[in-house]
Amino acid sequence: MKRPTAEELDAAAVRLEQIGIEEGELRAQLQEWVEEFGFTPARAEKSKRLEGMTYQFTVSRGFTTEVKDVEVEKIRQNCPDFLFDQLFKTITKFRPAEGAMRLLADRLPVDAPRNLRLWFSRAVETKESGPRLRIEKVVVESSIQSAAS
Repeated sequence: MKRPTAEELDAAAVRLEQIGIEEGELRAQLQEWVEEFGFTPARAEKSKRLEGMTYQFTVSRGFTTEVKDVEVEKIRQNCPDFLFDQLFKTITKFRPAEGAMRLLADRLPVDAPRNLRLWFSRAVETKESGPRLRIEKVVVESSIQSAAS
């Protein structure tokens, strides 16, 4: 193998850039097709899927939750412990406790602070994360059977 020239290195870098751009455009096209023509798979709420003969394409959306510690501390100072423990789990950082949204949606306990819902909305922020496209090769049964023969 010989050492590449400066021109060969530059040409390889340009080609790599072109491939990256082409990949991005192709992924965007596939994502658009899946979102427009895909179906929601069983037991999935935030995903859509489109299937080819050999590949299946799945676009998933998720949410990230940010908990603001300063706001959580305000809630902790104004809530009885039993109520705070139903809203948040104390780990290294705070995160909403399971059932916190249901608790806030229902009638609050009598000793809950008057501004609890407002404080909670300031303390916990939910954001939608960007969609992710997953491409998987599908194993066709007939090819498995013919390979076994």
